[in-house]
Amino acid sequence: MTKHVVRAYAAAAAVLVLFLAWAVISANPWATPEAKVDQRLTALNTREAALRREAVQVQRLVKRRETVYRIRLASRNRQIAQIEQAHQRDVAVARAAAARAYTAPSVSVVRLPAVTVTRTS
Repeated sequence: MTKHVVRAYAAAAAVLVLFLAWAVISANPWATPEAKVDQRLTALNTREAALRREAVQVQRLVKRRETVYRIRLASRNRQIAQIEQAHQRDVAVARAAAARAYTAPSVSVVRLPAVTVTRTS
C-alpha cells in the first residue's frame, strides 16, 4: 500500500471513532444521580403562586372599585348638568327681567349757544 491510501484509511477511522464517541456520549448510558430538590426553589414557587392568587384578587377589587367609581361619576355628571341647566334658565329669566325693567334715559335738548365761536377777520 502506498502512503496516501494509509492516510485515507486513518482519516476514515478517525471520523468513524468521532461519530461513535458522539453517539455514545449523546445516548448518556451512565446513570445520573437524582437531582435534589432545592428548598429555596420550592419556597420561591410557593411564593410565586401566592402572589399570582393575590394579584388576581387585587385585580378583581380594582375592577369592582372602578365600576363603582364610574357609576358615581356618571351620577355626579348628571347632577352637574342639571345644576348647569337650572343656572342657565335662571340667567335667562334674570336677563329677560332686566330687559323688561330697563328704560332708556330721557333725552335732554340743550339750547345754549356753542362755546367756541369763530369769527372771520
